[in-house]
Amino acid sequence: MDTGPRLVLGRRFVLEGLSSGTVTRVHVDRSQIDKLQDVIEAANAAGIEVREVSRETLDARAGELRHQGVVGDAAPFRYRELEELLTSEAPFLVALDEITDPHNFGAILRSAVAFGVDGVLVPSHRSASVTPVVVRASAGATEHARIAMVTNLQRTLAELAERDLQIVGLDMEGDVTLDALPPAPFGRVVVVGSEG
Repeated sequence: MDTGPRLVLGRRFVLEGLSSGTVTRVHVDRSQIDKLQDVIEAANAAGIEVREVSRETLDARAGELRHQGVVGDAAPFRYRELEELLTSEAPFLVALDEITDPHNFGAILRSAVAFGVDGVLVPSHRSASVTPVVVRASAGATEHARIAMVTNLQRTLAELAERDLQIVGLDMEGDVTLDALPPAPFGRVVVVGSEG
């Protein structure tokens, strides 16, 4: 599933998008060309068009979000199909249950990518989706994360349990740590609960 066109805001995030191949055009503040040479060079090396524009143009495109003098037009975010996340022998997935705050979503994605999870499941309702705020909060990890949007998270978890994936819910009051869990030869899904 693809979303509509999106913006990537800020030097580091545009560089991540250029690296991953998701940025299709770069707009730079013409008054900051000297400071943005690394972005311009990366875009040129990737064969991506660079447009020099006014700060006002960037401000209008970014709205209230900070852009640091550079905005990238990005390909629509591609949510994966569930089956794409299950290609490894014992997939390790994270399921987000009603995580609606974009900063929390981004932080979880950043950690998930850092720890090498095979994918992240998010429900299509009552959940944050990938936005410029999430990209920034994830420190660009959205460009490397494999995220599947599912219609009904509970049903999806039941289906994964039927396929012998171990389903584990995180709980602050829990008395077992993740590293103390028994092996999960067919994979594991760690469910992170709602923020409320």
